[in-house]
Amino acid sequence: MRPVRWTALVNPTAGRGRSRRLQAQLQSELANRGVACCVPEDPTATRRLAAAAFERGDGVVVCGGDGTVAAVAGEAATRGGAVAVVPTGTGNDFARHLGLDPRRPLDTLAVLEGGRLAACDLGRATTADGTHAWFTTVANTGFDAEANRWANEVRWASGTAVYVLATLRTLATYRPVNLRVVVDGVALEGPTWLAAVANARYYAGGMMIAPGAEVDDGQLDVCVIGRISRGGFLAGFPRVFRGTHPAVRGVETRRGRVVELSADERSAGGSGPQLWASGERVGPLPARVEVVPGALRVLVPEGAPLSGR
Repeated sequence: MRPVRWTALVNPTAGRGRSRRLQAQLQSELANRGVACCVPEDPTATRRLAAAAFERGDGVVVCGGDGTVAAVAGEAATRGGAVAVVPTGTGNDFARHLGLDPRRPLDTLAVLEGGRLAACDLGRATTADGTHAWFTTVANTGFDAEANRWANEVRWASGTAVYVLATLRTLATYRPVNLRVVVDGVALEGPTWLAAVANARYYAGGMMIAPGAEVDDGQLDVCVIGRISRGGFLAGFPRVFRGTHPAVRGVETRRGRVVELSADERSAGGSGPQLWASGERVGPLPARVEVVPGALRVLVPEGAPLSGR
């Protein structure tokens, strides 16, 4: 059932200031729709306010990036709540998969009147330090995780550009790690540039790492980039924007419900590979990633090809 009332949570730090610049307009548009607006001071407050809204029976309008959306989605899944997404972050990849235009975040508020509720799968990751995290888009480790770490520290670029810059910077120094990826009991093992476990198609601001992924199929799509040269990696990199990289030699794809990731300690070095999910660090390998089918109810545009709830 569609919520009668909605509460909006605006992350002012999302999008390297983009969300803050839109804050006054957002609050005005939300007020015109009778939606109460809160501006949490940190992720802990975001989760607390979302949990309280769901307990009241409110839906939550999430104004932020993929990390904020994932945090609220986890609370919604736990409490049976519903969310709407207003993409004001850097990557906005979950919104992109749902058919919402990240370039026009204010226009996406139209789903509050004209959208419908759909059931989406969520990913759930557990890392070696006992950390648990929900994610909407992609959990990843290796090269792309290191590029993500650097991108999160940059404040002078935004959108897809910052992830492209991060990729080129990381490529200069990164060395593949011996990684073991087990998908529903079947293992892939060897020198690996990256392993991405996808609930949705996109990550890193529009890179189509899993072109066949659907958020309502009860499956995770896995992409492992293994035995490929540095030059080959660079030459094949543009393909990820078109989703044609699975045809490149050295790229393996799998599909399953449970994925386990571990690294050869002799090749890990330092603190070892880290797992990231929906653009945020989760924790160190080894890690277990699983899909939770239909865990999230989310407002989508009427024409979105997702199952209704």
